[in-house]
Amino acid sequence: MNSKKTLILAMLLTALAAIYFASERLAAKKAQRPEVTLAAGFDKGRAAAITIKSPAKDAVVLKKQAGSWTATSGKKTYAADASAITALLGQIGNMKSGTMVSKNSKNFDAFEVSAGKAVDVKIEDAAGRVLAWVLLGKNGPDIFSTYVRAHDAQTVYLVPGFLKNAADQELNGWRDKLLFKLDTDKITLFSVSGDKDLDLRKTTAGAWQAVCGGRVLDIPTEAAKRIISGFAALSAADFSEDSMAQAKLDKPVRTITASLSDGSQRTLSLGGDKNAFQQFVKTGGVEQIYVVEKAQLDGLAPSCEDLKNSGKAPDTAKAPAAVKQ
Repeated sequence: MNSKKTLILAMLLTALAAIYFASERLAAKKAQRPEVTLAAGFDKGRAAAITIKSPAKDAVVLKKQAGSWTATSGKKTYAADASAITALLGQIGNMKSGTMVSKNSKNFDAFEVSAGKAVDVKIEDAAGRVLAWVLLGKNGPDIFSTYVRAHDAQTVYLVPGFLKNAADQELNGWRDKLLFKLDTDKITLFSVSGDKDLDLRKTTAGAWQAVCGGRVLDIPTEAAKRIISGFAALSAADFSEDSMAQAKLDKPVRTITASLSDGSQRTLSLGGDKNAFQQFVKTGGVEQIYVVEKAQLDGLAPSCEDLKNSGKAPDTAKAPAAVKQ
């Protein structure tokens, strides 16, 4: 094939490609519809009960009483993670779509929005009135979207977001994972014993000192607050059904105690390793065993030397330049 024919063929292919993309844009434009709010009139502030049913998991009921949420499945009820519930309510309330994919009930199974395949989310107010009721199906073609159908509706929409993933959780996924609820400003003494030895105490002037190995060291306030804030922010990655002996919490390797100005205490016991990155722990007075990331625990028991040096500015002095010969 000579160069003239090659040039003509290239021009022809370019023209065909231009026609194809133009037709695709035109088809997409024709397919566009005004965005539809799938939970029109939904007021998340009125939500008092959320029932989540999944084909692969036990039903979970989230209830709000006296301003606090609980999570129940079967005969088990626990305090719930309010932030996770708020996030779900926000996603449901913000569901909008301009992409209608089907009005044929025969297609419900294919999009997993049928009663037997969808994650069924019903939200009610305190009087039992339904505020929103949606069926969440499988992820869309781009993975970052979800097929959704309103309960008793025929229309299936493709909605942006991982909606099914947010709702389809086991009971433990909805539980409150924060180990402590305390005011860090009220902590006056922070003690570590066992495989580590450290005491942090607040002076009457509000400064912090570290006591370890019989030595008393003044330490930067920021360093002390960082440790105490880390203790207060401890959250579980999971919950364990192991026995105290199996988790090695019958003989803890380390105990951390925070003493408060009102005379109360908060205690954390560290047991064996769950794996290379997680460790079993429990709090005082509670039989529940938690699984916590070691990265959270490591910062709670630094050495006195590290604490002493934590306030020092890094050495930025440069080595003298070599003398030219």
